[in-house]
Amino acid sequence: MKRYTLYSALYRFFNGVVLLLLNWHIASSQGGGYDALAIATALSFIPAVFVPPLIRFSPITGGARMTAVGLAGVSLSLILIAIGYDHVQVVVALNFVLWIFFFFLESSWEVWFNDEAAGLDGAALRKHSSLTMTVNQVALMVGPLFAPLFTKVIRAEWVLVVCAGLFAVVAVMSLGSHRPAAVAEQTEKEAGQEGAGGLRALYLLAFMLIWPILGTFNFMLPLQALEHGGSMFTVGILDMLLGIGMAVAGAFLHRLTKNQDMRWVLVGATVAVVGAIAIWLFVPAFGVPQMIAVFALGGAFGSLRVILRAEAAAAFSPRQVGAIVANANACSLVLLAAVLAGGRFFASQIWLAPFALTLLFVLAFHRIRKARSIQLIPTEVSA
Repeated sequence: MKRYTLYSALYRFFNGVVLLLLNWHIASSQGGGYDALAIATALSFIPAVFVPPLIRFSPITGGARMTAVGLAGVSLSLILIAIGYDHVQVVVALNFVLWIFFFFLESSWEVWFNDEAAGLDGAALRKHSSLTMTVNQVALMVGPLFAPLFTKVIRAEWVLVVCAGLFAVVAVMSLGSHRPAAVAEQTEKEAGQEGAGGLRALYLLAFMLIWPILGTFNFMLPLQALEHGGSMFTVGILDMLLGIGMAVAGAFLHRLTKNQDMRWVLVGATVAVVGAIAIWLFVPAFGVPQMIAVFALGGAFGSLRVILRAEAAAAFSPRQVGAIVANANACSLVLLAAVLAGGRFFASQIWLAPFALTLLFVLAFHRIRKARSIQLIPTEVSA
């Protein structure tokens, strides 16, 4: 698990550097601007549709090997982007290809985590889930801070080339970390889930909410800042506070893993989101109150992601988790598009979207825990 944590953190760090460089270049270059960035953002979500068949029919087994393939694809894509860096249209097109590998990696990292987590009990699963998510979140937050520092030393396209080389190094190191899951345990899990289509659908719904929550948050934040006279710096601070809230939640859960009953996490997440909505509604000044609300949202969302990941690892085989995540990411595009399209009719209240979706996340997890408790009763009786 240590290697997985280190390699996934390196990936998130360089991922943050690359995303900021590309978005800034598309938005600020001649021939770029708002429209080009909007097209690039929309196209970046479409590749999630292609990932489920890639995961399902891929001849490559094992999360570490799948991750190495995805990292190699990212590395090659970045080199091609660096070659055509002066042509924004080329960058936008290759950004689409890059995101195919990004979404593939979102599933392969989960498969690898489940490979490493095979045989661990619930408390250990939650401990490792919270630790890895906290480290990854910190790495993703720090990465963008280094992007402008790197570009002061070398040209941006060469930064991409360096990142490509480092992604390739991580890919090679990942190949040396292959740990196959126990076949008997994996077969047992798959056999036990043959009749659990309803439970699998609930997990798919829960994972499907992750990207729309992040997408609607990043969408509404600049609109709200502009409406209240804020600046880009304000947006950056609020975005950072969401990440800090998620990191704090992961660190908190990492220390409190002995309690097997996680219902208190769901109650705490509900209270945090409802309180954040109340702050945003009833405190007119746009500043510190919104910072508190965003931090609370990050804490609630981060804690839900930690326990969802741990529960999924306990309920399904690594391959099944990868398939669920891939399908959820593909379905999330429809949900995100529906929310943004509906937001045109209540633009002034679009800030509610990430908070409402997080509450739906809580409800989905309540249903998961209820379904799992019903499933466990016959097993305990037969035992």
